[in-house]
Amino acid sequence: MKKLLLLCIALMAFNVNAQDLKSLKSSAETMTKSVDQSSFVESFAADQVKKLTKKLNLSEKQQTQVSDLVVSQLKSKKVQKLISSFSPEQLMGSAAKDEIAKTVMGNSAFESGMDKILTDEQKKIKL
Repeated sequence: MKKLLLLCIALMAFNVNAQDLKSLKSSAETMTKSVDQSSFVESFAADQVKKLTKKLNLSEKQQTQVSDLVVSQLKSKKVQKLISSFSPEQLMGSAAKDEIAKTVMGNSAFESGMDKILTDEQKKIKL
């Protein structure tokens, strides 16, 4: 009888541990996806700032402002929805990056923000 009781206790403990492992795995996957998306946003923003700096000859102050603007656009609901529609493999490809860049650059809030950052001479250059 004692052995049966010990066996039941062991099985219940195993079941609880299995449930904990499932929730832990789910939490880890969520965190990983969040970190992946966050690192994608940072990487993508850095790439965009680099391209815009080369094209517009941005000052360091402007680079910081443009970086903040790009990051804020990448964190918008519209762009986040677009980013989530791609698999991690697709996000590494140029087609997805081009589509995301087109969405960010075409956003009126982005254009308005850039107008505030750029000089009159820089505004004449087509993005």
